[in-house]
Amino acid sequence: PKPNKKSHRPNKKSHPPATGACRHFFSPPTFALPRRRRLGRMATPANVPQFASLYVGDLHPDVTEAMLYEIFNSVGPVGSIRVCRDSISRKSLGYGYINFHSVKDAERALDTLNYSSIKGRACRIMWSQ
Repeated sequence: PKPNKKSHRPNKKSHPPATGACRHFFSPPTFALPRRRRLGRMATPANVPQFASLYVGDLHPDVTEAMLYEIFNSVGPVGSIRVCRDSISRKSLGYGYINFHSVKDAERALDTLNYSSIKGRACRIMWSQ
């Protein structure tokens, strides 16, 4: 038999008639997930630990984790600190990360210590992604 040239076209009779409103769209979702504005800002149950991470940049090459701990622990309890270093020479790359147990402590550190001088250099602090 000879192939029908019209076989690739949809059958017009199989489509429902247009009624003015498109029935092919899905209804909006019944719930929406909260959007994260900033790290640690989402509502969490009281028993779930909440951490906040800050980036600290423009550090002097001689700044150590111990120095940063002394400075940032005065604001609130610090979870961990890491100064990023070259993998071969182990020299500081001039930036690091501070992890706080509390978002409020991290916000306070950001507000009070941003552009403060550490070993003669003003450090830049911002939220880590």
